Amino acid sequence: MTLHNSSAQTLDKYADQLYYGMLSLTPDSSIKDFLTRYVPVVFKKHDSTGGWTAYPPGIIEEPQYYKATHSYVFSSHPHFKGNFKSGQLAITEKIYADETWNGNLTDIKLWFEFDNEEDAKKSFKQLVDTFSGFNVLKRITSEKGMNKAEFTDKNCDKYYSNIEIILATDFSLGKRYVMPANNEVKIVNEAGYKILVNVGNDLY
Repeated sequence: MTLHNSSAQTLDKYADQLYYGMLSLTPDSSIKDFLTRYVPVVFKKHDSTGGWTAYPPGIIEEPQYYKATHSYVFSSHPHFKGNFKSGQLAITEKIYADETWNGNLTDIKLWFEFDNEEDAKKSFKQLVDTFSGFNVLKRITSEKGMNKAEFTDKNCDKYYSNIEIILATDFSLGKRYVMPANNEVKIVNEAGYKILVNVGNDLY
């Protein structure tokens, strides 16, 4: 049985819910305080009058900028009830030295972290079952310890109508133990796991 809390009926809507509304730039209420404090450009109003901006002759050069990534860390999700240890929504923006230039978002990533294989595999299956329930193309592959599920809605023209879900081993997320062995200390690292929900695939 698929365990999730979603009213979405299409791939793009559920993907957007997983991303807290950031794919459609209609943020979920649960992250508005975070965005207001760290990524206010999301709420910046742009000129919608249809007017043109006049620039002097010559090539328009992009001013100096730097990129900043802000991570919203969560331990529960309003639209996914997998038993994960933590999750992150990482938003990268471009910030210009010239404040007359509007900053913009350049990347958004979403992943879930696990410290044991059983929870990771169950959560991966939950996501796969949910996306499989929509009218989509599907491809599931496994190679070198990495499981990948790809889904595409051919009837949707949104850029996030192609999704891939990756389950991979990540030892940095696993548990560590210190064990005595033959008059020395042995450090044991158990595997951790990560599920990445990415926009884009080559399934058409």
